[in-house]
Amino acid sequence: MTVSIHQPNYLPWLGYFYKIWASDIFVLHDNVEFTKQSFTKRVFIRKSANSTEATYLSVPLKKHSDFIFIKNLKISTDQNWQKSHLNKIYNTYHRAPFFNNYYPIISKTLLDSYLTESLAELNKKLILNILNILNIDSQIVMSSDLPLSGYRADEFNAAIVAHLGGSVYISGTGAKKYQSENTYLERHIALMYNQIGKYLNSTPPQYPVHFMGNLSILDALFYIGEKEILNIFEQYFLMQQKIEKLALKFHPDVNNGD
Repeated sequence: MTVSIHQPNYLPWLGYFYKIWASDIFVLHDNVEFTKQSFTKRVFIRKSANSTEATYLSVPLKKHSDFIFIKNLKISTDQNWQKSHLNKIYNTYHRAPFFNNYYPIISKTLLDSYLTESLAELNKKLILNILNILNIDSQIVMSSDLPLSGYRADEFNAAIVAHLGGSVYISGTGAKKYQSENTYLERHIALMYNQIGKYLNSTPPQYPVHFMGNLSILDALFYIGEKEILNIFEQYFLMQQKIEKLALKFHPDVNNGD
């Protein structure tokens, strides 16, 4: 049983969806404090159609405390940000090969967001709709629905994985700064790191128009479509399996995180 965990981000990047694809259960971690510099309320897209520079889309929020949990964040209704985001997306990507396949789905979800004030719920709807596009059927769980609380960062993640019966945890590489492998080993959980970003940078796939893997998944969807995205996931997964087998062959006691 493979589990991965991440905050419910806004139109997240390709690697976010790889983690979901590679997992039996993916946990939207909304039961933690919001970090202003995170991608919970914002995401990067291309600055313009032919640019390799990035600009960001940011969802405006109602005033809140510095220690608010993600599940309690409320979207501001003081401005028509949905139209602004859709205009930016349209102006940047409307000539992309697969734009017409997916833009109506994204557009409808954002326009329907007038019906909710919860950022976590909006992000969840966008993520679920993109998972549907990609035909990914991993189970999605909200951490706030689990009977767990009072843990520090890495212990919280390990407790969630153990609670869900996971034996493998796929972590983002950013977590290396604060989490300990022993926290997972104590619970008999294998810790692995998602490094698809490094893979894309070292061996970028060749397409007529090169998508930018470090931006919102919209960039890849509009330029290469869902079939090629899934092909990238398959190729990276197979490469990781080969690396792990070699690591275990020559170093049987090594953790397969790298």
